[in-house]
Amino acid sequence: MTFKHLDPFDIRNYIASGEWQGKAGAYAIQGLGSLFVRQIQGSYSNIVGLPLFEVSNLLNGNSFNVWTHSQLMDADNS
Repeated sequence: MTFKHLDPFDIRNYIASGEWQGKAGAYAIQGLGSLFVRQIQGSYSNIVGLPLFEVSNLLNGNSFNVWTHSQLMDADNS
C-alpha cells in the first residue's frame, strides 16, 4: 500500500479525528485513513485485518467447505 504525501493539515486533522487510536499502524483504511491511500497492491482484506480470499481458498483446498459452514452458523443464530 502506498500513502499520498501527507501535509501538516492532513496530519493534524487525522489526529484530531481520533480514528487512529487503537489501530495497527495508526490508521483505518476502511475509514478516514482511506483518504490517504494512493495505491493498494495485494489483498484489501489483509490490510483491514484478515485476508478472507486467501483464507477461504486455503480452507477449501483442505476439504473445508466455507459455504456449508457459513450456512450452519446462520441456522444456529436464528
